[in-house]
Amino acid sequence: MDNSMVFNIFIKRDGDTFVAHCLELDIVAESDTQTGVMDDIRELIITQIDFAFSNNNLDNLYRSAPTEVWKQFYECPERTTSEILRIGSRSSQENGPKVFVPSEVITNTCTVV
Repeated sequence: MDNSMVFNIFIKRDGDTFVAHCLELDIVAESDTQTGVMDDIRELIITQIDFAFSNNNLDNLYRSAPTEVWKQFYECPERTTSEILRIGSRSSQENGPKVFVPSEVITNTCTVV
C-alpha cells in the first residue's frame, strides 16, 4: 500500500538568504545556505504532517501558497529534483495509542539561485 504524500518546494535566493516555500502547505523557511533551507523546510513539512495526523486535524493541513509562487515554480528554468523523506509519528506517546502517519513524503524541488 502506497501511503506517501507529495509536496512541491520552490527555493529562491533573496540577497544573502535562501527562501524555501512548500506550495501545498504555504509554509516558508529561510537560511543563509541552500542546504540549511532544505533541511529546515523538510523538518517543517514533516512536523506539520505529524501534528495534523496525530491531532486528527487534517482539515487544516493543506493551505495553498499564493498563485504567484505556484507560477514561479512551474516556470522553473531548471527541472525539479525529487526526494523521498521517510517519516513516522513523533507525537505519539510510547505507551499511548498508535496514530497513523504517512510513511514517507515525496518532495519535488525547484531551485532558482
